[in-house]
Formats: sequence, C-alpha cells, structure tokens
Amino acid sequence: MSNLITRLFSLRIARYGLTGGIATAIHFFLALAVLEYWPQAFALANFIGFSLAFIFSYLLQTCWVFQHQPSLNNALRFFVVQLGALAISVYLSSQLSTFPNFIKVVVVILMLPAITFVIHRFWTYSQTERS
Repeated sequence: MSNLITRLFSLRIARYGLTGGIATAIHFFLALAVLEYWPQAFALANFIGFSLAFIFSYLLQTCWVFQHQPSLNNALRFFVVQLGALAISVYLSSQLSTFPNFIKVVVVILMLPAITFVIHRFWTYSQTERS
C-alpha cells in the first residue's frame, strides 16, 4: 500500500489535488472558526480563510508540486490565476442559473482545478527559477 501511495504522489497532478484539497479545508475551517466568534463577519471570515489558504497553497504548489523557488514573479502569477479562477466560477454559476446549486458547484469543482493546473503548469511557473 505504501508503494502505491509513493507512486501516486510522484505524480504532479496527485500532489496538486492533495494541496488544493488541504487548502480548501483550511479556508473552510478558518472561516467557520471566525464565524463562531463573529457570526455577522461573513466577509471577514472568508477573507481570513482565503488568505491563509492562499499562502499555504502558493507555498506548497510552488515548492512541492511544481518544484520551483518562491518568488515575487510566480506569486503574482499564482494570484492572477486564482483571481481568474474566481471570476470563472462566478461566470459559470451565472451561466448555469437554471440548474440546481448542486450541479453548479459540481461543474465548478470539476472544471476549475483542471484549468488552473494547466495554467500554472504552462504560465505561472514557466519562466521562474527552478529549485
């Protein structure tokens, strides 16, 4: 079993998925923790959750998934891609307005990681120094 896990995490896409899943959990649980103390602070809760999840995701994606050194250049590119992913998710949700919320969420969850992986692979980390 450990050999299978080792081989699985030798695949960049598996490391990417794990990192994204953990970052999502960080955002979720931090937002809930903030809301526990300040129930009306929805925007603040999501800002804190997003910010810490973003830092975690950027560092792990850079160092572990794409095996680059963190730099201002790839951090800015990473941010642009994540901001673009947010815009795409809002757009997709608006275009799927006649569908149930469950379908909209599933479409976003399935499409965005694939899109952002490709963009990170070929743009975010294309011209930065390798570790």
